[in-house]
Amino acid sequence: MKVNQKTGRIEPIESLNEIHRFLPELQREVALKFFSLANVGSSEITPNNWVEIALKIGQIYDDFEGFVVVHGANTMSYTAAALSFALQGLSKPVILTGAIHPINDIAGDGRMNLIYAIRAAQLDIAEVCVVMGPRVLRGNRAKKVDQSLFRTFDTLTCAALAEFNMEVHLAGHRIVRRKRTLKCRPDFDPNVVLLSMHPGMSDRFLDAVLASEPHGIVLRTYGPGMIPVHLYDWLRTVTKQGIPVLLTSQALRGKVDLHCYHKQLTLERLGVISGANMTFECATVKLMWAIRQTHNSKHLRDLLAKSLAGEMDEWR
Repeated sequence: MKVNQKTGRIEPIESLNEIHRFLPELQREVALKFFSLANVGSSEITPNNWVEIALKIGQIYDDFEGFVVVHGANTMSYTAAALSFALQGLSKPVILTGAIHPINDIAGDGRMNLIYAIRAAQLDIAEVCVVMGPRVLRGNRAKKVDQSLFRTFDTLTCAALAEFNMEVHLAGHRIVRRKRTLKCRPDFDPNVVLLSMHPGMSDRFLDAVLASEPHGIVLRTYGPGMIPVHLYDWLRTVTKQGIPVLLTSQALRGKVDLHCYHKQLTLERLGVISGANMTFECATVKLMWAIRQTHNSKHLRDLLAKSLAGEMDEWR
């Protein structure tokens, strides 16, 4: 985005030449090539855009040592998660970046975020990341936590993969570059519903959701995966219809543990799936992706219950 100097309004950047203009020094240390895909606000992003980005990276994958995706902040977490599942077996980084202020605002964050992102794309990292400032975050754990220039995104259950300071600090838990075979499988089922539990949620509302014939449901539950007992009959109906139900926690650093309390054993018998400590953004996207990868319910459950790209911690 940029500020129109005549009207003072914030508008999309119409030409990639405008980005070139803001990075003259950086282009002396690294060769950059720009590709234009969808020039839309991040609130307009759909799964079709995720497919387009992934296919483009897959098409030019062997020609570059790293990739930077310029993206609006509002839905960046969803796109980062989508790319982490669509592009598995990465041997080089895919970095998403954006800004709170337009790139031509001299006091804004746009130019510096882009510089950090391009430098992150040269590091010994081989995964999808979010870079908004000097920290490199695991993309499928990243969450927009503030409308702030200094800490717009955070990963509440995973330390930063790298940090730019006086020198670059690389964390030991990052996925490093090595020879791998890229599996580009960008296919997502958009017919997934995200529901957040709240006291007083009515059966009629949930019945209306079920009547809309979703292909999958993500439930944001209380604490470690607690659901009111009066909703168990509804869940039984859902799972009998073969609709996968993936549970996440409303606690920012929480994890779903279906063995924590006795009544949760009923949930496990009903066939709901623990999303462990995935963010709800990541869980929603992962369910969209997993549904399109298999028609076998056991295989689907296995895909959802294990970490595929570092998106969750696994407990035994």
